[in-house]
Amino acid sequence: MKKRYSHSGRLAAVLAVLLLVCAALAACSNVSGITELDPEQFNLGISSQVIEESSQDVPTPAGHTAAPTVEQMVNVTPNTVAVFGHCEPDSVIRVKSSSKSSETESFGDYFVICAEIGNNRTLLEITAQAEGKEESLPREFVAEYNATADKRLDGNSVSVGSGSRLYFDKYADSAEGKNLYTASELVKIKEYITNTITAYVFDRAKGQPAELIICLIPSATTVYNEIFPEEGLEYANTTIYDQILGAVKGTRATLVDMREEFLAVRDEEETKEYGGLYRITDSALSDYGAYLTYKAIMDKIAVRFPEALPRDISEFKIEKVEDAKGGNLVGYRGFDAGLFTEDIVKFTPKFTLQLGTNGAGTSSIIALRKYVDKDAKDFNYFTKNDSRDNINGIAERWTIDTARSDKMTLPAALIYRDYASYSFSDILAERFEKCLLARGGDFAINISNVKQYLREGQNVSDYIILILSEESFESAFSLALTE
Repeated sequence: MKKRYSHSGRLAAVLAVLLLVCAALAACSNVSGITELDPEQFNLGISSQVIEESSQDVPTPAGHTAAPTVEQMVNVTPNTVAVFGHCEPDSVIRVKSSSKSSETESFGDYFVICAEIGNNRTLLEITAQAEGKEESLPREFVAEYNATADKRLDGNSVSVGSGSRLYFDKYADSAEGKNLYTASELVKIKEYITNTITAYVFDRAKGQPAELIICLIPSATTVYNEIFPEEGLEYANTTIYDQILGAVKGTRATLVDMREEFLAVRDEEETKEYGGLYRITDSALSDYGAYLTYKAIMDKIAVRFPEALPRDISEFKIEKVEDAKGGNLVGYRGFDAGLFTEDIVKFTPKFTLQLGTNGAGTSSIIALRKYVDKDAKDFNYFTKNDSRDNINGIAERWTIDTARSDKMTLPAALIYRDYASYSFSDILAERFEKCLLARGGDFAINISNVKQYLREGQNVSDYIILILSEESFESAFSLALTE
């Protein structure tokens, strides 16, 4: 016997379905729109949720800190979310659920904090406390469990550190000595460097001066280890930076050790005035860190070529740019880079980079596109690498002949580089008569090229320069381990 339904029962069922559909549509609209999540609201459970404070603001009693806003969440793991938002400057941010809590300091007026959540939807409370004020009233929001959240497969996973800073997970691996070479591998690396010098300096230079310069650039956390969380890391006595430093010292290569340079100046007032040594939201050097690296390289070269002395810092226009767009750490963490901004200090050459021509397979320095869109304050480096387009990106392989009309005696060089060099590749090229800027990340030294990029009367290029950030060591010396 079939069960019968009354008209009123059918109407109720239809209304119930309509209510569910409306709730689902509302939830869908909140993925890109921004409303403060109601604990009872249906949610799609996506890995990244953009949240906006509701029209019902959390009040701010007299003497209290204003409640922080929550603008985006990203699942770091299924049970951990990274939360981004804004607050009163220099506040202590606290997030808690019914059973767990976490705390961090904001970076200026924004914060990034991690919170542990349950295996479903978790109601969280967040507060802020500025110096000299009472803690804010709590703001509530909901975080969603995401079973698929995991580390990136490309090795560029980003974690949240102290003081709302971000860092690549591979930096923690370096600090804990998880990526060390074996003794036999270090022998092969030294042999690789020695064999390169032999083929270049002895076999091809044929008695003329020639030099291999290796510039090592530490990661931001090697210089500022306070970026890491206060707990959880076990620092190793020996790191991959120590190993490569020792390997280079064991050869006839000329070493530029920027760890030593940076540690010597990291706490100086001048360094702080110039915006520190690294970007805050990007793994790149700041313009000041870039200038110091450029100067250290050219100081070595000026020993043989006095006219190639690095430009003095007074030859740059130095200005602060407020609210520059967030960098690669933001994007790799899964946040919207447009939400993050940072104040940066830009070094703009007062001297001309209008050198060289676009003919005969060479490029003028000024033709190299360095930034994504500096007019929009997007100072992320233009890393698109496509030789088929009409854009000379700073990461692409380019030959530069400065074609000076003066009689300066400047050297020629092959320059192999990675992301860390993009901030100063242009001003570095200006100090040479001719140079080959290898494609970013291409460390396969082609010795035959030393016969192509050289000054008149020379047998080879005066220098081969290898510029390596700490995160590139493994890829740079991979050839040594496959021979």
